[in-house]
Amino acid sequence: MKNFVNNIFNAISDNLISGGAYYLIAKAAVVTILIILVAWVIAGLAGIGISYLMTYEKKVVSRIGRAISFVFRSVPVLLSVWLLHYCVFGSSTMSGIITAGLSIGLYGAGHLAEIISESVKKTQSRMHSGMKDKLEKFYFRMVVPQALEDSLFQVKRLAIQLLQWTTVAGYISVNDLTEVMYGIGHRTMYPFFSIAFAAIIYMLLTIVVECVFKLIGKKLKTSIKG
Repeated sequence: MKNFVNNIFNAISDNLISGGAYYLIAKAAVVTILIILVAWVIAGLAGIGISYLMTYEKKVVSRIGRAISFVFRSVPVLLSVWLLHYCVFGSSTMSGIITAGLSIGLYGAGHLAEIISESVKKTQSRMHSGMKDKLEKFYFRMVVPQALEDSLFQVKRLAIQLLQWTTVAGYISVNDLTEVMYGIGHRTMYPFFSIAFAAIIYMLLTIVVECVFKLIGKKLKTSIKG
């Protein structure tokens, strides 16, 4: 029992403290958060914009929107990361964050556009033509909030999925949380501990996302009623 406890303390010291590991982990956590924030902003703005094209009255415009959505959600994130990294952006730390965030964000935008457009179509199918014209006019102020509320569970699930996709950043040598914890585990020969610790941090981040979406749900209900 004593040896078991000593091993745990040694693992904690080697993986989280010695060699300035705590500082590297903190920096990596900031990088991971920056990547997901960039991804969420891009997914939200681009996804809503594409959904507008997808639900537009003219078929040519709606088909263009559907094509863009299809491309964004069909290309694997890792391939998109490699494409942008080697063909568009450089290899600096900041460009790596932008590359990863943009790749994940565009993937999310394709899925978000599909989620919103399907919700909007269901709403429009229950309304007469005059009301549809009104919804077209107030698309971003009324229609999108209502669509997000109706499909909030799907949006939340997508947000968590995008959070998990940040783990691909290490493939372009970005020192995100996964990459740093893998390096620490390789150095200390405690791979299980370092991987488990990274998994716990992602679980905590997921809990934060869950809480944020509860607040968003309440805000959407309030704004729609108002």
